[in-house]
Amino acid sequence: MATLPHPPLHHHPGGAGAALPDWDPSLIANPDFDLGFLQAAFEGDLRTVKKAVRVLGRGAEGRRLAEKLEAVRDGFGMGLLHRAALGGSLPVCRYLVEHVRMDIDVLGPHGTTPLDAALARQNMELARYFLEQGADTEMLDADGYTPLHFAASQGDVGMVELLLSKGAHPDTLNHGGTVLHYAATHGRDDILKVLLDHHADHKKALSGTGYTALVLATIAHSLKCVQLLLEAGADVDGVGKETPLMIAATAGATDILKCLVLAGADANVPDSLGRAPIEIAARSGRREDVEILFPVTSLIPGVREWSVDGIISHVKSVRPEKKAMLASAKSKANEAFKDGNYLVAARIYEEATQ
Repeated sequence: MATLPHPPLHHHPGGAGAALPDWDPSLIANPDFDLGFLQAAFEGDLRTVKKAVRVLGRGAEGRRLAEKLEAVRDGFGMGLLHRAALGGSLPVCRYLVEHVRMDIDVLGPHGTTPLDAALARQNMELARYFLEQGADTEMLDADGYTPLHFAASQGDVGMVELLLSKGAHPDTLNHGGTVLHYAATHGRDDILKVLLDHHADHKKALSGTGYTALVLATIAHSLKCVQLLLEAGADVDGVGKETPLMIAATAGATDILKCLVLAGADANVPDSLGRAPIEIAARSGRREDVEILFPVTSLIPGVREWSVDGIISHVKSVRPEKKAMLASAKSKANEAFKDGNYLVAARIYEEATQ
């Protein structure tokens, strides 16, 4: 999500909050007029804002007046309604929207709206006001994010609930992923639960990977997210090339592995190279994982002694350099996920298991 710029909001030529002398109409074309007007909006100085509107609006009314006011911008491209929202002034916002009739979805820096500004300040009162006045919950900023994506990226559960209650669509895609994918990737079980309560589609796969939210939660090692998704009816065996169980075995997520097995995951679905999850776990030397998988895994051809120790001994023939390569790939994928690059990480995981 493109962040709103942070100009020196508390300063403009003539001193903070300084009024323009006598509101001389000749000053309208002066940059100081716009800066004083914008500063008054930010500081919630409704009296000064009304004076400025009267001066600027001489000879204009209705939509023409609104358009003149929407043209008042600072050097960052931020207008009056954005400034008022960033300053947290509900009275000024209400005056500009209801009296002046400014466009509630007027675009500012990076394609952001006044609603985005309220979200950036985590101002629930203003966000609720904009939504009740008809702010578009599906407006995309320059990076393709909706307000819901923005609220989720801030970890603001209250805002996520508010947006969903006002009609925000939980399944809008951004860079191939939904907000549910984001929550699963970052282990935000609180946000994920709210999304599921509003019927977010847990069957949707992340574009380019085939990974569902359940797989992403598994990679993120978020047991709580995995449990919530399973309770919501997510397919325990996934829909992509690798099952959640295979991912858990590869990632060494023992608690999730156990959860998936108890939920009925098929331990006999192989990866693209024909390897069962138990072989992956044994190859990594994770005896506990092998013990969890052993009772639900069918006999594997070529394993001479069908026991936990027999399987571990069987996979020791894998070349050391191959083991090192897999470990390195897993480490890189984990780092990518921590940085939020889940498309990159998903591809690394896929390549690591080939």
